[in-house]
Amino acid sequence: MTGAPKKRSVEILRELEGGPRGIYSGALGYWDVGGGGDWSVVIRSCFKLDPTYEVALSPEEHHEEWTLGAGGAITALSDRESEWEEMLLKLRSVLRIFGAETDSS
Repeated sequence: MTGAPKKRSVEILRELEGGPRGIYSGALGYWDVGGGGDWSVVIRSCFKLDPTYEVALSPEEHHEEWTLGAGGAITALSDRESEWEEMLLKLRSVLRIFGAETDSS
């Protein structure tokens, strides 16, 4: 999710965001051997990397780290405040799963 034209949108986002976006949205799906499949556009995501390859920690040092992402599509006709509120709504829906307090105002 970057915008159009793609190349210039990515350049602008890199300047504004100051760092890599990581994985948070895009097309997710599968093709099967019979030629079928199913695809969706991810607008929010939450995932935990497999700790198998991390350095072994004692139980006191163990922690889980989750990555949460949400985004939207801003166009020339978008209202920036409305887009911001929509993105926060997406984030809050995932944060509630973890029991996080969210400010809904």
